[in-house]
Amino acid sequence: MPWMPESTEAALQRDRILLERWRSGAADAGCELLDHYVAYVRRIAGRHGVPAGDEFEEFWQDLVLRLMQQLPTLLDRLRTSFAGYLAWQVRDLVRNWRRHRRPPVSTEFEPEGRESASPAAQAAFWEALRDCSGRLPPREQSVFEHRFLSGLDLGEVATRVGSNANAVAQAVFRLVRRLRDCLTAKGFDGPGDLS
Repeated sequence: MPWMPESTEAALQRDRILLERWRSGAADAGCELLDHYVAYVRRIAGRHGVPAGDEFEEFWQDLVLRLMQQLPTLLDRLRTSFAGYLAWQVRDLVRNWRRHRRPPVSTEFEPEGRESASPAAQAAFWEALRDCSGRLPPREQSVFEHRFLSGLDLGEVATRVGSNANAVAQAVFRLVRRLRDCLTAKGFDGPGDLS
């Protein structure tokens, strides 16, 4: 169903409530909010040159991760509408997305400078990554394997784990943070350039 404009006052009140619940840890509130605006984001991103399909899914994941990182202070930034804030974020992300297309999924978890890294350093990194990914909760471990080892897109991962793309994007955010912390504790910079 295409996204339709709504009463700004009512929409702002609903969105503030959902954001507050999401910030308090209710992932379902975040999914409800994002599901409401996905068609709107798709339309704006499409106008700015983001193709539909897999590329939009990648763009959407980047946007969701950005929103999750901003979540602690997002309510303070929201003045007139979440739709307007989203439109601004989409335009800003499109500029960055055009300049820095993400590398193929299969290289995101390789050590920095992998071309010059010794075979021993590469082996140590992969051993550390295997150990760290084995410590993830079962659902996140499954998402990690499907997304980063098998290279599936968010929709395909969601199908495999019986979820939706928004929930998978949140799981990716959590697992990357956990992997980064674990790898840093083992003396590595973290999982490639994922942010």
